[in-house]
Amino acid sequence: MSLTELTGNPRHDQLLGLIGENGYMNIEELAALLDVSTQTVRRDIRKLSEQGLVSRHHGGAGRASSVVNTAFEQREMSWTEEKKAIAQAIADYIPDGSTVFITIGTTVEQVAHALLNHNHLRIITNCLRVAHILYKNPRFEVMVPGGTLRPHNGGIIGPSATAFVAGFRADYLVTSVGAIENDGALMEFDVNEASVAKTMMAHSRHILLAADHTKYHASAAVEIGNVSQVTALFTDELPAAGLHKILKNNQVEIVKASPSD
Repeated sequence: MSLTELTGNPRHDQLLGLIGENGYMNIEELAALLDVSTQTVRRDIRKLSEQGLVSRHHGGAGRASSVVNTAFEQREMSWTEEKKAIAQAIADYIPDGSTVFITIGTTVEQVAHALLNHNHLRIITNCLRVAHILYKNPRFEVMVPGGTLRPHNGGIIGPSATAFVAGFRADYLVTSVGAIENDGALMEFDVNEASVAKTMMAHSRHILLAADHTKYHASAAVEIGNVSQVTALFTDELPAAGLHKILKNNQVEIVKASPSD
């Protein structure tokens, strides 16, 4: 099944492709990009939601937590040069001997690769993909919680996962987000994954946020925190003036990492 033939309806396929790329989009954005009315987009979303292909939200739609997400896996897993540069900058920031929380996502998977040359890290992650990258290093102690396994991204969620994480205090949290709002709100797509991420944030001495420039313009539905809680933002482009001011006012370090660095 390819991205261009999910439904047999070209507009529905295009809509699914947009949501697959962005994780969440509002109705107005979709209507403009598809060149149709908002009423048409609402009907399309309702129909695709009934088929289990998207998740309906107030005012928009997001990726469905279903096997359909695997159709977007190739695109999600594309390792852009920007993500690699951000990942290397984060790895350089973390000293040997640290205890590190790592969340779910393709960017933090890149961080996991970049950490492989470190020594004596204790890593607690609720992502099996991250654990699979790191456990082969004999100098690491890699720990994963019990819980419910998500088929589309290897994430482990649920009350037992949250409780396990709460038993630790990490030196660093490495996390990405679905979007950063102009007021500094950190947003995620999935309410079930948000609980573990929020607990990791509360139990970390330093929060290292990986966010390429697309996160400044994306939309997501679930708030997990604010940039004011972050120690350092690792990005490939500086944010717009309003968000930049919030970061400066809260003494958040901004680390600009680009492929040319």
